[in-house]
Amino acid sequence: MDAILPVSVVMPAFNAARFVGAAVASLLQERTRVDLDIIVIDDGSTDGTRDIVAGMAGQAKEIRLLANPGRGIGAARNTGLRNLAPDCTFVTFHDADDISRAGRIERQSRRLIEDPSIDALYGLVQLFSAQDGAGLPLAVEGPAKIVRGPYLQSAMFRLNVLSSVGFFDETYRQGCDSDYFLRLVDGDFRIVLEDEVAAYYRRHDANVTLDVEEMKREFMRASLSWAVRRRMKRKGPLPAIFAEMFLNRVELQSGEAP
Repeated sequence: MDAILPVSVVMPAFNAARFVGAAVASLLQERTRVDLDIIVIDDGSTDGTRDIVAGMAGQAKEIRLLANPGRGIGAARNTGLRNLAPDCTFVTFHDADDISRAGRIERQSRRLIEDPSIDALYGLVQLFSAQDGAGLPLAVEGPAKIVRGPYLQSAMFRLNVLSSVGFFDETYRQGCDSDYFLRLVDGDFRIVLEDEVAAYYRRHDANVTLDVEEMKREFMRASLSWAVRRRMKRKGPLPAIFAEMFLNRVELQSGEAP
């Protein structure tokens, strides 16, 4: 089968040596069916992350390794966006400790091709807690915790949409995802929520989101900024997509992945 339209994957990485190999390998599973451009941005790692990615890049032309020393996840994502391939058509994101579900990049990009009215897609995220980064959890055993929310690793965007929304706000430590999605909503783009798992979110001892209080503060900051913008623009009632992505995002489900 011929490769479909080019997809760029932006992956920030900081001290992710335990997991980054599995994260990149989960993306490479689709290399024969998708024209992949995997952009890994090392944020000044000191644990061998860069060496691991460089070694993989030597074996796979789809991987590019860039540097973003110590500037944070928002700046790392922006470095990736500034270095997209000239022929890039769709963009997705991935974290260096997570796993992309097999086939999701092809599935989402094909859906965007087949329906030009869709600007962005968001899938479900399945949580798991395996600490060993050597394997790919293609099937997570036992009851699954599944959540819908503005997780970039479950999303895919048309390039023109990201160009319109702009770059990530680098002043956020862990709220730039929420802020970015709210700016996407401001643009009145058509965002489709899928009922299929798109990514596996690894819970471990170094997750940035373990700082719950900071996460709440940054989400509140992003929400208030969004509310002010809407008021200044005199926009109407909250769009339905806001409730689906934010008000219901913490309601985890148990059961098998869709």
